[in-house]
Amino acid sequence: MNKDFEELARNLACLYEESYKTYKQEVNYIINYHIKDINYIERTLDYIMDIYTDKGFILFLKLCTYYSTINYQGANAYLDILKEQRKEEYEDFVKKYSKKY
Repeated sequence: MNKDFEELARNLACLYEESYKTYKQEVNYIINYHIKDINYIERTLDYIMDIYTDKGFILFLKLCTYYSTINYQGANAYLDILKEQRKEEYEDFVKKYSKKY
């Protein structure tokens, strides 16, 4: 049973990593080419929200920051959705990456 669980965890980690690589290219494309297609950006944000890793959070925030220059209210709505759906993980992420003064 533990062996099955470990294999499942490894497979999930690989899936997250592959998703991250794919969407990192999409995010860079959107930002570098100044894509303003709201549907495309929001669809990409939806997919990135499913990457449950720190790199996924960073990628989401990178695209959300760009999106805020096009649609500030839309970007804030996505950030609120992320905070609501993944509250504990979001708080841990903020604590981990916030500057301590």
